[in-house]
Amino acid sequence: MKRTSWLMILVITVVAIAFAFILRNDAVSTTSTDDEPPGHALEDTTAAAASSSTTTTAAEAPQSTVPATVPSTLAPGASACDPYQSTMTTGTVGSDALFETSGIAASRLASGVIWAHNDSGDEASLYAIGPNGEDLGSTSLGRGLAFDWEDLAIGSGPESDRPYLYVGDIGDNFGIRDGRITVYRVAEPDPLTLPETVPIEGVFELEAPGGPHDFEALFVADGSIYVVTKDQQTARVFRSADLIEDPGNQSLELVTTLDLGAEVTAADISWDGSTIAFRGYETVWLWHRTAGTSIADSLQTVPCTAPSPIEIQGEALAFLADGSLITISEGSHPEIHRVPRAS
Repeated sequence: MKRTSWLMILVITVVAIAFAFILRNDAVSTTSTDDEPPGHALEDTTAAAASSSTTTTAAEAPQSTVPATVPSTLAPGASACDPYQSTMTTGTVGSDALFETSGIAASRLASGVIWAHNDSGDEASLYAIGPNGEDLGSTSLGRGLAFDWEDLAIGSGPESDRPYLYVGDIGDNFGIRDGRITVYRVAEPDPLTLPETVPIEGVFELEAPGGPHDFEALFVADGSIYVVTKDQQTARVFRSADLIEDPGNQSLELVTTLDLGAEVTAADISWDGSTIAFRGYETVWLWHRTAGTSIADSLQTVPCTAPSPIEIQGEALAFLADGSLITISEGSHPEIHRVPRAS
């Protein structure tokens, strides 16, 4: 073969390799997002491709599939605590990584599954727990920080057919935050096919007047985030202005002050909004909420006390779909306690 032919083949080959390299880089750059750190586009894209068969994409986002079954009315003369008469142990937390459970919320996508997070000394991670404590894995929150995560809530968000998790970085044991706290919002991922990371879809930077405040309880209701202080005698309840349209900087409003005589370490509201629950280290307080009544007005009524499981340091509480309560203590492999709701 003539030398000119060899040169022609060599030139064509070099051009083809260069063109393929350019196309490859373009493909990588278009799949990377603002949440990816510099220099990790290829690595993250490869991981996403490898896990595409098991993770849920935005276009295939799961919808709420667990129906609420709790009755929204009480018998005449009954209190919110009457349907709760006993406690039981349903399992033990299996994860070695979940060593300081501070917040929990019941999944709206998988029946009996509980989301949980550590209090401190961990990365920004959420853990999925099976009904009997099985370790279902964990997922990380994009660029979220875990300064002092204290509670977790689940509720509505921008898309009405999707459940959202609200992670409360709200603690301030040492009074250094001056009333400024952060709540992260993420669309609930499928806990049975957990992605490595879940993107943050909203960051609420909230400021409470008269700070600093040590908040340990959080719940979501009526288009607002509610946070409750952990004071020794008096619990102060604050509300955000808007849950759906305007994440970002907001001022919290004090809506009520409660003389409970003990610290509040967690809070939740039943799926139908009819029962509000606060817990302390030794007490679970319940308020019944009638239709059309605000959270603030409901909390002004006298609460009743429900059965409270004995826990070393109980700082987590959540309602299940049937109105039953789940509580978990801090510590390594703690028991999971359930306070069933009678139908």
